[in-house]
Amino acid sequence: MKGFAMTKVNYSQMTLCLLMVALLGLAATDAMAQQVQFSKIDTLGNSFVTWLRGNPITIFFTVALIVTGLLAAFNRISWMWVLMICVGAFFAFGATNIVTQLKAVFT
Repeated sequence: MKGFAMTKVNYSQMTLCLLMVALLGLAATDAMAQQVQFSKIDTLGNSFVTWLRGNPITIFFTVALIVTGLLAAFNRISWMWVLMICVGAFFAFGATNIVTQLKAVFT
């Protein structure tokens, strides 16, 4: 293979690189030990999801169900599309309950 030259492993450079990574890891322990407060971003995320679950997502799924239902009824697309839209609506509107249950499982 022309253009791909095999190079020898330079153990001194590899050792220096591993030493630098170890030193950076030791220097960062103070920064990693601090506790991060997610309250501001959590409230922002919750307000965005609340807004999104209001009118925009309701309109989207209403139109999507009507369009895919009509197309499937006239045999233009598979009924699997309608099923996937229903599953998407289930996840979109039930996301809060799903996340709450997952938090309860993993804590």
